[in-house]
Amino acid sequence: MKTIDSITQRKGLVLSLCIASAAGVVLLGCGGSGGEPAVSVNGVAATGAAMSGASISVICAGGSVASTKSAADGSYAATAIGKLPCLIEADDGSRKLHSVAYGTGNSGTANVTPLTEQLVASLSSDTVDTAAFFSAFDASMAALLDPTKLAAAQTLVLNDLKAKGFNVDSLKDLITDKLVAKTGSQSGNGYDALLDAVAAKPVNVRLIAMNDFHGNFAPPSASNGGTMVLPNGGAGQSVTVGGAAYLATLVKNLKAQNTNSIVVGAGDSISASPFESMITHDEATVDILNNIGLEVTSVGNHEFDRGSAELLRIQNGGCYPASGTQGVVGADTCLVNGIYPGAKFKYLAANVNVTATGKTLLPATYIKRFGTVSVGFIGLTFQGTPTAVAASGIAGLEFKEESAVINQYAAKLKANGVNAVVVLIHQGGQTTATTINDKTCPGFAGDITTIVDKLSADVDMVVSGHTHQEYVCNYPAKAAKKNMLLTSTGYYGGAVTAVDMVLQPNKGMVSASANTEPVIRADVAGNATLPSGFTSVAKDATIDGLVTKYKSLSSTLAAQSVGTITSSINRALMTVAGVTGRDETAEGAMGDVIADSYLLGVPGGADIAFTNPGGVRADLSYVAPGNVTYAALNTVEPFGNTLSTLNLTGAQLLRLLEQQWEAPNNTAKTNAATGAVGRLLQPSSGLTYTYDNNQPAGRPVGQGNRIVPGSLKLKGVAIDPAKSYKIVTNSFLASGGDNFTVMATGSNITDTKMLDLTALIAYFKANSPVSPPAPRVTRLN
Repeated sequence: MKTIDSITQRKGLVLSLCIASAAGVVLLGCGGSGGEPAVSVNGVAATGAAMSGASISVICAGGSVASTKSAADGSYAATAIGKLPCLIEADDGSRKLHSVAYGTGNSGTANVTPLTEQLVASLSSDTVDTAAFFSAFDASMAALLDPTKLAAAQTLVLNDLKAKGFNVDSLKDLITDKLVAKTGSQSGNGYDALLDAVAAKPVNVRLIAMNDFHGNFAPPSASNGGTMVLPNGGAGQSVTVGGAAYLATLVKNLKAQNTNSIVVGAGDSISASPFESMITHDEATVDILNNIGLEVTSVGNHEFDRGSAELLRIQNGGCYPASGTQGVVGADTCLVNGIYPGAKFKYLAANVNVTATGKTLLPATYIKRFGTVSVGFIGLTFQGTPTAVAASGIAGLEFKEESAVINQYAAKLKANGVNAVVVLIHQGGQTTATTINDKTCPGFAGDITTIVDKLSADVDMVVSGHTHQEYVCNYPAKAAKKNMLLTSTGYYGGAVTAVDMVLQPNKGMVSASANTEPVIRADVAGNATLPSGFTSVAKDATIDGLVTKYKSLSSTLAAQSVGTITSSINRALMTVAGVTGRDETAEGAMGDVIADSYLLGVPGGADIAFTNPGGVRADLSYVAPGNVTYAALNTVEPFGNTLSTLNLTGAQLLRLLEQQWEAPNNTAKTNAATGAVGRLLQPSSGLTYTYDNNQPAGRPVGQGNRIVPGSLKLKGVAIDPAKSYKIVTNSFLASGGDNFTVMATGSNITDTKMLDLTALIAYFKANSPVSPPAPRVTRLN
């Protein structure tokens, strides 16, 4: 069977018509020339009230599009080249509805109503884009409209109406039953009264949202996404959270409360993953998310870590390309009965275009129908993704400005009749809240605000991510001139957001509310007593079995010890809204150790090394006797970047360091508790400097002046502005990632092809036991 996405939308050709009017039917050249078969189709288009003056388009199997206008009472008639079955589209300028004409012979009746729209949507699945279905329809798709499928679709719609309390006993056929639409001069019949009742009946819909899972199907550590602080008076109550087996139970419980539910995501489901997922090229994570029931998600920047071809493989399936010890079926790829079937959930990338074609890499939108109402989703990542991914990951792609793309597709979705538009976007913000579910959203800020402020009123709510923060905010969107629900769950599967929407067919979204629902593990003693409104969850047996399977698969290599530590070596950490995570505004011991490993491990040596704080993904926690495993180091540094060397003058080095606080880094990362902003590069041993936090941040590139004059030194000797220094960093930073554009202006830029993880392993093997190093950066004020 051809799918809608695989068929190129063609231009409709207006052919011979028959136009109905109150006085009768006027024939305008009906029939085809040259003996082509033709079909006469008539019916009534109504939503309760007649769809007066609506544009009616008809496409029949093997034919082209015929068009006409509906009369004042919604009636229409048209003749189209082709043969039954036919699809009909009615467009009154505010919404599009669809129906089917079927049977034998050369004529058919097809009412066009919200109920026939529901029928058409259910013919393939409840996620079919009916407007796209109509545009793509041809003879090869006629089998979708055979009598058996139509009868099943009729039954599905009628049963849904009965379940909602409507009396449909007198309704036999949604398509052909007599329909008299209400107008100013006539009353509607029983069918029309049903349409009025359906239009006024609210439907409760639940979104179960997640973001930034990053392959953490095993429970994350306490300092790295594994704890949340619940509101419980004063400082709140810290609980242990996370793990896919527990997450699955919570999702099932939330779905059980409302059968009109969908699980959605806001990007970074994979990559930057722990060892047990990384070693399977994230196929393990996709398998687990498939089974949990994730249905649609935006891409995030990390979906592009290994390039667009690998992202398409993740979506569509196929084994990882064989190369050396990788791509071995049953060992690290194709782990489900010898195959990798791909993600059952749909990735959306509305603002990611293939440069060569101008078309989106992945679909832009997704429509989910819940009986008489539907929700349209727009998925995208942030425009600055090329600054957050190695150049090889985004080769051949263009990332467009977010708000314009969202507004374009939101208008199209609303015109096509969806009742609510939800944006799934991998961009976010942060608050100064100390517990989850603080809906006052104190100090809310971040790059997401600029985007939401430009959104049109067609958008109803935004599910966000990227910043690894938790919030549920009613954000006052400027252009839309309304409060817009804006949510994020945190990260690593520690929580989901339960969004409850009330949708009314004739009004759209009536209301929406949300709560962060933490994945509180029932088997942790500290979680035994919880504040009112929170419950713990046990493991789901099926998902726990998958977690065990994939952990066992990776256990042999993962458990190998590569060195030891004398005490815990941590990143800079901060707690926001009760969630503890990395603080990119500060120096951390773990980042310094990585920089030291670059400096000592790079072939040919170097003078100075840097790593970016966002690339330091976990801590090394001390457990006697202090062994450090391969898996632990992979979790700390999971990207698979290579080491690159380049030369910077002392003057360029100073400018590089000032970029830590210049725009746009000054707003990308903030810590309200310490008053720090920006991204602080983690430096290697020997490089020291002092910066003044009282000096303004956010200056244009090249104008920052936070480094205290004379404080920038290498091994105690002041940096010479004219001297050339050899720098080693990861390939992401070397290409100007995280807005450190000075890196890309260096001379002699060379990719050593040495993996950053290889250097880190070698460092621990050569220097164990490793202790947390002393800070290299001093902050004033």
